[in-house]
Amino acid sequence: MAEHLTEEERIEALKSWWSDYGKQVLAALAVVGLSYFGWTYVDQQQVEASAAASEKYIAMLALLDEHPVGSSMDEALAQQVVEAADQIKTDYVDSGYGQFSVLAKARVAVEQGDLDTAAVELAGLLDKRLGIAEERFIRLRLARVEAARGNLDEALAVLQAVDSGSYQSMFAEARGDFYQLKGNAPAAYTAYQEALEADDSGDNVIATVLQMKLAQVTAAGRSVPEKALEPSVETGADVMQVQP
Repeated sequence: MAEHLTEEERIEALKSWWSDYGKQVLAALAVVGLSYFGWTYVDQQQVEASAAASEKYIAMLALLDEHPVGSSMDEALAQQVVEAADQIKTDYVDSGYGQFSVLAKARVAVEQGDLDTAAVELAGLLDKRLGIAEERFIRLRLARVEAARGNLDEALAVLQAVDSGSYQSMFAEARGDFYQLKGNAPAAYTAYQEALEADDSGDNVIATVLQMKLAQVTAAGRSVPEKALEPSVETGADVMQVQP
């Protein structure tokens, strides 16, 4: 089924996902980077370096704020973001700021349709010393990029390489998306069901989207396991009755 999607459609789907989970995470990682610097550098000179890195990182995020996520990025602005990210990465290579500036570069690459570069940048981060939460998030990003490139088996492998922990619902939803693209309806249904049951966000929109994806798996007349056709205990409703 994946081969029926054009590269443009894959990129647009990835941009949409990035829009949902992108900018706020980059901002949160600024705090992570600051904490990392606080533990790594102890003398006054290093504290000053931490402050300088923080300022540059925030300035880079300000550049990203000039561009709505998911829309076409101005070439000049994209170049500014990339240059700022490269400078931070070079000057503070072993810091949280240096590492997570790569996420900004990956986002720009996605906006420009350069999924190969985005994949290389994100994969390179996995070679760094990361916290558990950061690694989970980066793997999720990388998996989405690989799927957009049409590498569905690689996307699934990226997610299977780590315990999803608090990201269980998002990991399961992503697996469901990838299995659906592969035409494996039973596996997609099971993954979406797991995502729905693991979702503890309290967000009705997320639950509704997952229920719609469950319904869409069967809407085209694909077969699913008999157990998957049973009502969801967690939701107290028959998800098969949800209309897409």
